[in-house]
Amino acid sequence: MIKRFSYEKNPWIILGILIACFVPVVIDATVLHMAIPSLTFDLKATGNQVLWMLDIYSLFMAGLLIPMGILGDKIGHQKLLLWGVIIFAIASLTAGFSQAPIHLILSRILLAVGGSMIMPTTLAIIRQTFQNEKQRGVALGIWVVFANGGAAIGPLLGGVLIDHFSWRSIFFINIPVLLLAIPLVLLLPKSIIDSTKKWVFKYALLLITAIVLIVYGIKTVPKNDEKLWYGIMTMSMGVLLLYLFYRTQKKSKNSMVDIDLLKSPSVKYGMLFTFIPMTICSGFELLLSQELQLVHHLTPTQTAFYLAPFFLAFALSGAMGKYLREIGIVLIIIVGLLISALSFFLLSYIGFAKLTIPLLFLLLLAGFGLGIIMLAASFSIMSAANDENAGSAGSLESISYEMGVGLGVTFFGVLLSEVFSRRLILDESIINTVSHTIYYSINDALVIAENIGGDVGTIIQQQSKIAFKSAHSAVLFVSAVILCFFMIHMSIKFFIHRKRSKNYREKLFR
Repeated sequence: MIKRFSYEKNPWIILGILIACFVPVVIDATVLHMAIPSLTFDLKATGNQVLWMLDIYSLFMAGLLIPMGILGDKIGHQKLLLWGVIIFAIASLTAGFSQAPIHLILSRILLAVGGSMIMPTTLAIIRQTFQNEKQRGVALGIWVVFANGGAAIGPLLGGVLIDHFSWRSIFFINIPVLLLAIPLVLLLPKSIIDSTKKWVFKYALLLITAIVLIVYGIKTVPKNDEKLWYGIMTMSMGVLLLYLFYRTQKKSKNSMVDIDLLKSPSVKYGMLFTFIPMTICSGFELLLSQELQLVHHLTPTQTAFYLAPFFLAFALSGAMGKYLREIGIVLIIIVGLLISALSFFLLSYIGFAKLTIPLLFLLLLAGFGLGIIMLAASFSIMSAANDENAGSAGSLESISYEMGVGLGVTFFGVLLSEVFSRRLILDESIINTVSHTIYYSINDALVIAENIGGDVGTIIQQQSKIAFKSAHSAVLFVSAVILCFFMIHMSIKFFIHRKRSKNYREKLFR
């Protein structure tokens, strides 16, 4: 008979096992960014296929996290975690052996299935293991350090592996870690089970379809005026399905979403402020890595080390977990929004050609600001849950995280493409001789420039790099505006709530 660990006697060992399981999941959300140039050439992928390789993982994760959280409540989080680790290991193997874009896209979907089993179960087990709120704050702080650290390690690990091996190694590296984790998961204590919960997969399918249609529509609209109506119609269908999902959940006795949890302001604001930092973080990483590699000609490894200060600060912000009770959730979110808004505003006016001391300071400040926002948001969500709905709460936090990663790439990628197309200035004689795809992205422009060659090719290269840097600055400024808006909104809420409640430091507008 297997002797399992105890919640009371071995809480920190349990936390260590959970970390070993979910770190590969968060790494896979960002690791692919560094592999795009070599992967595109090797698999002969189109620009659209590359975007789906990046997006599909987070989008399917977002759609599956809620039903997997409920499934964990129903069958036990330890059992679901075990299956998630096994599936993720198999998917990592198939992704590494992909021979065509569609193979990698399908493998990324399978990775999302395994990841969606792992993410909410880790948070639920933390909730059940640490009953003391102060200890839970420390445990969640450690969870955030490794979650953010995984996002930080992703590009760094990817850059080193790609330079020394190939893009396939970024998936193979998961397998030994997960094989070691499997026997450890078997030693976890059995979770509290609520067998009365019903798991209805059709709701998950409805949610995933809605998300994919909306994202597909967002990507289609700016690309081609002829497809404008098609993109708008696709987005409209997605929004309609999303509304249908909400209505069915509200009326159904076997809803996928815990409506009572969503009624809590602590959960709603917690989800919002998990989504915002991950949206900006993923978009910032993707666009900056593109500028460093395509404009300033850094290698993947050099790019990863350039980004390391930002992600290091983002990861280490979890150390603030022990101060959550003293400072207060709301105040930490406001300070985080203020710091990150100021950082992105200044970054929009500074060049990235060389990692100077002022730039290093701003990268550290931006990462720390976004990190403490996410930390406070995670604590707010999980503190609003009890043992019975901990899995559902964990899935809501995780869905916000993954939606932020997926939509960050989509939103900022589309925004950059739109600004880039407006700021790419070419002579009429050049425009008449090249494909209109030159305005889609810097990747397309550089490929066309290489094919043309000569003086014309050089001009296209120079102008596309100038346009990209200008567009990137505009996107950073938009990020600062978004963060500033929410900072003002939260500050108003904070002062209103401060007058009404003595416990304003401990609660998030309950």
